[in-house]
Amino acid sequence: MTLHVANLCKRLGATQALDDVSFDHDVGVLAILGENGAGKSTLLQILVGLIRPDSGVVTLAGRDVATARRSLGFVPEAADPLPFLSVYELLSLVATVKAAPLMDDAIDSLGLRPLLDQRIGTLSLGQRRRACLAAALTGLPWLLVLDEPTNGLDADGVETLARTLERHVAGGGTAVVATHDLAFCERVARRTLRLRAGKIV
Repeated sequence: MTLHVANLCKRLGATQALDDVSFDHDVGVLAILGENGAGKSTLLQILVGLIRPDSGVVTLAGRDVATARRSLGFVPEAADPLPFLSVYELLSLVATVKAAPLMDDAIDSLGLRPLLDQRIGTLSLGQRRRACLAAALTGLPWLLVLDEPTNGLDADGVETLARTLERHVAGGGTAVVATHDLAFCERVARRTLRLRAGKIV
């Protein structure tokens, strides 16, 4: 399976957020590096079909991402889904949408078992990130897309995230991760791309 990105352009207001971005990715973790405003979050939102590019193409195994969403798992930077739901209700909702079972392995490996009855809105940022990651892993997607996933995580949380990505890759999956965390990038990434003002440099 291959993620194919060709000639993506996207303007947000007066800003050219992406300018002719192209790459292919199929194995391991790809880290997207860049300063704030470089276009990383815009790129990730296009990869998972949340916004459409002005021009260019994104395909997953030759299919438009809009028709391949069961092969995708996404954790946005904000990590603030439906704060009135409990962790269990969030994971159950995602499992229902994806027609997949609850991911007991992910619940346990991410330390969520004691938090299942707590509402998302009462959790710390790190706990919300772990809940969102468990939701993204539901249905065993091939591609994980993570936006600044180490924000709000302590050292143990970063280590848990790294091990989760390593298990995902060992199981045949891949990931695209936008991050400022160079140490985390060195730990998990097979390759890197750097964005500057919407261009790959």
